[in-house]
This record gives sequence, structure tokens and C-alpha cells, in this order.
Amino acid sequence: MEKLLAIESSTAVCSVALQTGDGRVKEKRIEGRGVHSEYTVLFIDELLDRAKLQVDDLDAVLFSNGPGSYTGLRIGASVIKGLLFGKNVPLFTYPTLISFAGTQLQLNSHCTVHSVIDARRNHLYYQQVEKSGEYLDISDPAVIELEEIAPKISKGDIVIGTGWNRLEFSERESVRWIGLEGISAVNLVHSWNYEALKAYYKEEEVEHFEPEYLSMSQINNSPTKG
Repeated sequence: MEKLLAIESSTAVCSVALQTGDGRVKEKRIEGRGVHSEYTVLFIDELLDRAKLQVDDLDAVLFSNGPGSYTGLRIGASVIKGLLFGKNVPLFTYPTLISFAGTQLQLNSHCTVHSVIDARRNHLYYQQVEKSGEYLDISDPAVIELEEIAPKISKGDIVIGTGWNRLEFSERESVRWIGLEGISAVNLVHSWNYEALKAYYKEEEVEHFEPEYLSMSQINNSPTKG
């Protein structure tokens, strides 16, 4: 198995995961405001040290690239640029909303996952992933008003992310709701190891890549009426 380091910093979750050559995946994570600056490097060092690996031993670094928190994504990107400076280790970025579905798609042969991130005001960032056997149908990411998202959700679906508690949904018990506990760098590893999802990874030039920051201007300029 490939040796992979994965970093998730797009929300209030700071999560770092390491897949070692034997296929084992270990994670360090913490939730909270402002945790990324204090813990991202610490978690990387702890996981590599425990596995007796150096950065040069890695086959790839994976990064959840947004949309999401400006601060979290900026810190994650800065850490990666420092970590990989002068190293011959490739960086691959991945759409954050698709990554939320990674673990659920591994566990279920048929499911529909709605990934959401709180975009404030009356909107959520939204993307839907539907799995039927080996077939995946993935919608385009969008900024959508709250009242437009609820009709897209059906009984038995899975909703993962932040801000979904703001949705008005009459049959809540028929849907599986997953909050911050479902946001993890492990999702990035699962997506890498799942061929249909791996296609959404993009190799980046370490020095020049920029995350997909979530900003109020993006919301204001979205085609969705506000």
C-alpha cells in the first residue's frame, strides 16, 4: 500500500491521517475554534514519528481543498508548503464536499450522501453524491439557499457536514445526520483508495497552489437569489 499523509482543515475540525505501507490508517484530530495553527504540525510530527517515517518516505500528501474556512484552509496550505519545500513528494488536492462522502461510500453499496458546509446568511455549500453499486453520480458544487436543499433529501439519505441543523426537514428521523464527527482526513485516504473517487484528485504544484476559500463575495456573487 502507498504511504499517504492526509490533512483536513476546511472546518472547525483539524484532522491528520497517515496510511502506512501495510495499509493501516491512523488519525489525530481535534475540534474547536483556532485549533489548526496549534495542532496541524504537531499531529503530522506525531504520526510520522510513531510510524518511524520521514516526509521523504511518503508517496503522496493529500489535502482537502475547500470550500471551507478561510483560516483553516490557509493554515493547512501553509503547513503543506513548508512540509514539502524541496521535497520530491507529490501533492494532490481534493474537493472537500466530495471527501465528506468518502467513508460512507466505502461502507454502503447503495446510498445518497448530501455534503454541506455552512455558508452563513441563508445558504449552504452543497454537493450530492449518489452511489448505486459501482456507479457514482456526483452533482456540481453550489451555494444553495436552505429552503432549496431540504426537497433534495429523501428518506434513508445521509447528510454530512456543518450547518444542516438550520434545515427545516419534517421527517428528521428518517435521515442520517452526521456533523463534525463525519469530517476527517481519513475520508481523503478512503477516497484515494476508491478508484471511482480517486479520479477527482488533482496534482498541484506545491509552491503555487491555493485552496478554494469560502468567502462572502462568493456567496454574494452566486447565481442563487439572495
